[in-house]
Amino acid sequence: MASAVNCVLLVCLCVGLVSYVDSFCPRDPTHGYWDEDTLNGRCILRCFREYEPSGCNVIRYSYREGKWNHDVPDCQEKTLVSGKTVAAVGTGVAAVIAAPAVLAGAGFTAAGVAAGSIAALLQTPFTAAGSWFALSQSAGVIGTAATTKGAVGAVTGAITYAASSMFSSCEEE
Repeated sequence: MASAVNCVLLVCLCVGLVSYVDSFCPRDPTHGYWDEDTLNGRCILRCFREYEPSGCNVIRYSYREGKWNHDVPDCQEKTLVSGKTVAAVGTGVAAVIAAPAVLAGAGFTAAGVAAGSIAALLQTPFTAAGSWFALSQSAGVIGTAATTKGAVGAVTGAITYAASSMFSSCEEE
């Protein structure tokens, strides 16, 4: 009977020690908590409603280097507009403003196709009515319509917004 009691005590002691192991994630921020992903060796920051991570919300600790792979983020109040949105709107506006200069630089001028330009090289094979060449020449002569400016801005902004995630060094969840 004594050995059974000793066995139960040993099991309880082992379970207690295993469950006492400290988290490898940083201390919980004021407005959120760290979700331990022990299977993949990473920590994922979860912020409460109305708050968002101040940086990369997925981080890993390198025991070899003795530091986190990114600055440890905190939970900050959500901003009205994100940095990605500002970048997307900015590039959309820049594309609309730059369109006349780009068209003129390619040779689509108010006086027609400029001799020796890129437009002159492409003129013969692509002169069908309604083609991109004809539309570019029209825009070079009379300017771009408000709807065209809107489309250029929207497409450029959408591409920037989508591509901005590709250049982030943050790990996906």
